[in-house]
Amino acid sequence: MARNNLRIVMLRLKDSRQILFMKDWLIKTAQSVSENPTRFCFSVVKDVSMVYCAWYTFTNLVGFPAAVSGKSMQPTLNPGHTRLGVLDSDWVWVNCWRARRYKMARGDLLVYTSPKDPEEYLIKRMIAGEGDVVHTEGRHIKAVVRVPQGHVWAEGDNWGNSVDSNMYGPVPKGLVSGVARTIIWPPSRMQVLEVSVPDMLKPSRVTRAEVKTELTNRLPLKTSKLD
Repeated sequence: MARNNLRIVMLRLKDSRQILFMKDWLIKTAQSVSENPTRFCFSVVKDVSMVYCAWYTFTNLVGFPAAVSGKSMQPTLNPGHTRLGVLDSDWVWVNCWRARRYKMARGDLLVYTSPKDPEEYLIKRMIAGEGDVVHTEGRHIKAVVRVPQGHVWAEGDNWGNSVDSNMYGPVPKGLVSGVARTIIWPPSRMQVLEVSVPDMLKPSRVTRAEVKTELTNRLPLKTSKLD
């Protein structure tokens, strides 16, 4: 009983100290504003700018969380959802470091700026890389597409509800901002995403490029098996 009473007293002392600290901070802030409002505003702007710059740098170099809205990646993401809200959607961690180093592999879930709308971000699966040949099976204006250098071919897992490379062609690597590797929300869905092309996307449609190195050139030259 004595220990419980002592704990209550300590908690009260802690709370009172926090109140006094906040009171002193508010008094000092009010004094700073009244004495030199220009300097105070400059200090606030500087602090906010530093926080913004740090956050912007982190999200562009390391990564950021993102909510997946839409059904184009079902059943991999947002499985079974018909009405998607922010809290109901799957959230993924987007690895920007891999994209900046162009470390993208076939089967990765790429996050990129839409080639049709610069204000829209998309998440699709990388089906083929540069030099690969894609047989579109009538879903694109061309029956066979060779992915040019510096581009990737990306499609949604849900073919029936996806606007992807079959509509606008290969995606420039420069538009890719990150690679989604992990579902971080909701807790019941937390998992590492598998890096592979599912059978429903018919991975056999893609003829992989061979890499050949000439003796007179140290740079690899990519040629298709169909050549």
